[in-house]
Amino acid sequence: MSERMLRLRKAAVGKADCVPVTAQISHHAARLASETTEQFYTDAETFLACELHAAELYELDSIPTHYDLYNIEAEALGASLIWKQNETPEADPSHPLLRSVDGWRKLRGLRIGEAGRMPFVLEINRRLIDMGLAAKVRFCGPVTLAAKLLGLEKLLVACVTKPQGVHGLMTFLTDEVIAPWITCQREQCGSNETAAGADAYASAPIMTPQMIRQFCLAYVQRLEKLVGNVRLAAIWGERHCENPRELLDIKRLAYPGVLQALDPDVTALGPALYKAYADEYGMSLVMGMDAGLIQRGPTKEIKARARWFIDQAGGNGRFVLFLNDVPYATPSQHVHAAVAAAHEYRY
Repeated sequence: MSERMLRLRKAAVGKADCVPVTAQISHHAARLASETTEQFYTDAETFLACELHAAELYELDSIPTHYDLYNIEAEALGASLIWKQNETPEADPSHPLLRSVDGWRKLRGLRIGEAGRMPFVLEINRRLIDMGLAAKVRFCGPVTLAAKLLGLEKLLVACVTKPQGVHGLMTFLTDEVIAPWITCQREQCGSNETAAGADAYASAPIMTPQMIRQFCLAYVQRLEKLVGNVRLAAIWGERHCENPRELLDIKRLAYPGVLQALDPDVTALGPALYKAYADEYGMSLVMGMDAGLIQRGPTKEIKARARWFIDQAGGNGRFVLFLNDVPYATPSQHVHAAVAAAHEYRY
């Protein structure tokens, strides 16, 4: 595993011996180990055992420690989650915690590090450190967190009709929830680990690039001033933009040095577009394959997609193939096929 992780570090700055592969395995890892998804998402020992097993089984170049990132802060604030067998838990959209965009004023007094499943996350990091591995400091992006608390439709309407109210909510979430949660995780780690967030709802066509700048990027930059060393990924939807570079520019500012590009955007616009943009700004490129393709196959098409990505965008190095959110029931041979296509590529 250490040799494979070294491959990933080399790819960040130049060329490795072959293309490294990372993955968001999530509850697929629970299925591989015959564990329930509820146990997987609530017990740190089970979670890490499943993820480590998946990393070894698929010969991944990093340990895929992906819990349900979007729910941690929302649940700690009091949002109700829906737990279904073999699925990732979700905040209950039929019973949002906030009735209005101004309802955040009643959410004072969050016990950072103690509420909800925050202890679950801290225990994962403690165990990683005990194994001599780097802790993973993560957070839910401001737009997605607000949507989990208020409901996506209400949030989008408020962005147009009550933008100042939305800014009040975003300021509260940034200053009194996300920033302290990052600080709590770092204090436990004893180091200033990079805080990696994700904000899937801050994507096109859910929001326009202008809205993403106003309600997402502005608060990521505010977060950077508060705690420093912050990165935000999982913004996508360039194929829906009249000018894809508008969204790529936002992604570059939210995650300096690394450009993350995900299917179906990559297939729609072509890998070469992303490679040209990454080269223009001296960025590493993380290119994510379609989770639907990984699940349904066939292996021939999976390998062809991976090789197309690499041929078009990975030939000069600084490239990582990412298997984005591998579905629960994905056949293992499909994941093996994608990994093999990357590891067989020699510079």
